[in-house]
Formats: sequence, structure tokens, C-alpha cells
Amino acid sequence: MRLFANRSLGFVLPLLGALAAAPAGTFRPGQPWLDTAGAPIQAHGGGILVQSNIYYWYGEDRTTRRTSVSCYASTNLCDWTREAVAFDPAHLPGDLRDRSFIERPKVIFNPRTQKYVMWFHLEQRGYHFARAGVAVGDGPAGPFTFLHALRPIPADFGFKEDDVDQQKQFGGTFRDMNLFVDEDGRAYVFYASEGNWTMYVVRLNAEFTGPETPAVRGQTWERILVRRMREAPAPFKYQGRYYLITSGCTGWTPNAADCAVADRPLGPWESRGNPCVGPGAETTFGAQSTFVLPVVGVPGGFIFMADRWNPQQLRESRYVWLPVVFKPDGSVTIPWREEWDLSAFDKR
Repeated sequence: MRLFANRSLGFVLPLLGALAAAPAGTFRPGQPWLDTAGAPIQAHGGGILVQSNIYYWYGEDRTTRRTSVSCYASTNLCDWTREAVAFDPAHLPGDLRDRSFIERPKVIFNPRTQKYVMWFHLEQRGYHFARAGVAVGDGPAGPFTFLHALRPIPADFGFKEDDVDQQKQFGGTFRDMNLFVDEDGRAYVFYASEGNWTMYVVRLNAEFTGPETPAVRGQTWERILVRRMREAPAPFKYQGRYYLITSGCTGWTPNAADCAVADRPLGPWESRGNPCVGPGAETTFGAQSTFVLPVVGVPGGFIFMADRWNPQQLRESRYVWLPVVFKPDGSVTIPWREEWDLSAFDKR
């Protein structure tokens, strides 16, 4: 996810000492966000699973050196209760435990196996390991049990023999990622690959624990946004069309988002440009995409979720949540709002 050290946030972050909870039911993008126990929410680079009208928010807990996966629960999207450490890197196998760290965890539910399946970017110093980590659990809060680390597509696209990422030997790198379950029950993983130059979308097997095999390009997987250097994928679907919000690869420095559209998950995908509107739109409001959430019971109601990273103190990174607005022609905008609530969807 992060390959560059020199960064400029573009936004001034207030100190944690100024923490104050938002009014009940209100979103204040980029402001401190406390859980129901009064502690700052630690769910960076995260995503949300909805089960039985309960939202489960998974993300990176950056309060310690070894990033773990946190799980929070809410019924209204504003008040979050910390449920558990869903996955602890101490539970990685011995050959990975001491050297690896976790980024961008996402969880989906498999109705056939009745398992909760977690995918994340499993990485090591230097960002050359670049594998997917997969774990499963019996409940939404875990604990999740590690299954394996893999690069889903081992195809060789002319990679160099001396490639530091060993892509010729193991396939395209796996970095920033997201999961998407379509209406037909098929699941997909989107991830930045080929050293972040190209994105892959891969249909998962029946258990959601690996790629569907045999992997056939154009049928079960595809290279998309080829040589576009995009990361932080956030896919969603509206009225039969697929949308994919991504970020440029500029390290910790925020940049302009892009929204691509397609008629099927494997594409072809067509870029429609930056969907953000308002002050700070050229830097995605000083943030980076991580997820787009369909709101339960609100047809056409989607929330754009992003992280406003603070590389000097990652645990103090903030969250930018904003409503997604669809225009009559199907295009997407994400307007900046200092403060808003779910009634914004009633005013469309």
C-alpha cells in the first residue's frame, strides 16, 4: 500500500488532545471519532460487513507496532462498539509471524460454508512480499484462523528474472485490495498488482478462500486499469452497473480519486475521472479511498469511506465518510460536507 516515505498530507490534523465526539447521528469527516467507550476508533484501511442489520467495521488497529485487525459493531453507522481483535498477527504461522504486517483487511460472509472470510494485504519490510492473507472465522467478530498466504494469479507478463518482487516466480504482486460480492453470490477480489502498475480482479472459489480454478483470463479474472498506477480500490454496484473508485500511487501524499465504470466485474472498465467535488477535491479531501458502503434500507444510498492518513502517527489517522450522489446519467459525485447525517439520502 505504501511505497514512498516523503509525504505531505495537505490537511492540518488537530491533536488527539482535542478529541470531541460528534453530535449523535452526525458524521463529521476528518474529525476525531470515538467509540462507545470513549476511545478513538482504530479501523484504518477498513471495510464493512452487514449481517442481520448490524454493521461490522474491520480495519487496522494502529495503536501498537504490530498492526492487528479490529472489529467494531453498530446499528446506526455513527455509534460504534469495539467487539474484539478479530485477527492478531501473533496467530500467523512461525515463518511469517515475526516479519509480516497486515494492511486493508476486508471480511465477507459465505452462506454456503457459513464461514466469515477475511482477506488482507500481508506484507514485510520493503514491500516485496506482497501476498494476500486469508483467514476464516465462525462469527463476525472472530477469532479468525489463518489459512494461507498467496498471490492469486501466477501468470507471467514478461516480468524480469531479477525482479525484487519475484513476480516471474510467483505471479503479480498483491497489495491494496478489496472484496466484492455480487448479487449472484459470486465474490471477487480487486487488488493492485504488477508493482502497482496494473489492477487485477479475480473471481473467488466457492469457499471464498482463493481464486476460482482453473484461472482463465477474461472468464475468471482480468487485468484492468492497465499501466494506470492505481491503488486503494473501492468497488460497488448500482442499477446494474459496476463502479470502482481508486487512488493514485503517491505514497502518503493524497491525490485525486478516479471513478471507473463497467458492465461486469471483469470489465472492460472506463475511467470517468475524479468524482470528488468541493474544497480539497483534487486531493480526495486529503484522504484515500478504502470502501463504498451500501446503506441498509436506503435504495441508492452509498457512503464513500476514506482514510486521512497521518504517517507520523498512524494511530491518529482520521476517517472521511461522505454520501455518494448519482446523477441522472449514472455518473457519480462525492461532494464535500463539513457535517451530515443519513437524512442526506432523503434529499436526493
